[in-house]
Amino acid sequence: MKIVEEFHEFTWDMIRSLPMCYYNYKNNIPQKLRCKPGLSDVYYFVNNIEELDRFDAFNNNISYNHAPPFYTMYEWEPPPLKEHYLNKEKLEFDKPTVVIQNKFSLEWNSGPFNYFSEEFLDTLFTLLQDKYEIIYIRPTGDDEKYYKDENEILEFGDYKLIQDKYPNIHTIDKYLNMYPNYSYNIVQCLLEATSDKHIAVSGGNACIAAYFGGDVLVYDSPLGKGAGRGIWKTGSWLSKLGGAQIYGFNKYEDILSMIEEKW
Repeated sequence: MKIVEEFHEFTWDMIRSLPMCYYNYKNNIPQKLRCKPGLSDVYYFVNNIEELDRFDAFNNNISYNHAPPFYTMYEWEPPPLKEHYLNKEKLEFDKPTVVIQNKFSLEWNSGPFNYFSEEFLDTLFTLLQDKYEIIYIRPTGDDEKYYKDENEILEFGDYKLIQDKYPNIHTIDKYLNMYPNYSYNIVQCLLEATSDKHIAVSGGNACIAAYFGGDVLVYDSPLGKGAGRGIWKTGSWLSKLGGAQIYGFNKYEDILSMIEEKW
């Protein structure tokens, strides 16, 4: 029996252990997964799972390069998340959707750095709202099924901005209430599956978005601890997760310019 363990940040669930487990599943290889609390349903095809209250902060840097790491070369196959979640619930919108993945938290006791500011969101929402239905996702840490690592989530004014100025934006909270039996991660996958256009900050947010095809615009702050990592750059190996086109940015204004030119 294959034993798969993943106790690092959520990024590694998405890029490493989830594809490893799916490879085992597709090839009828008996397996047991040991993972962090609340993440069992992310591995929807695994029957033998043990959740342990454990978090390993240290990880190596092999996944951060522009080229794919060695473990993607064998016994690694990303599951078809878009196909699975698009058929799970029939979410309908009047216009094509854009999914925006944000976060606002400390980053290993510094920052925050990798986030979309309120000022940028205001400009971005205005730019997109006439042509697209906007779906906005940012964890606040309130959902009991949301896994929180050691990076503290901070107070932020984004949801108040939406409430006051952009009431037509679809926030994840609406769908968490609509589907109370689904965890935070499952709901965000349901929402991502509706779209071919994704905007995310670097980290687990971008890795989730990369599973759902189309264009994935990734913001990687030049001030963050991991600034300049190849995985967040244009054309990176993240495209292997779901066939998405990956575009990396270090400046807000460059994201806006691409949207104006190509979307």
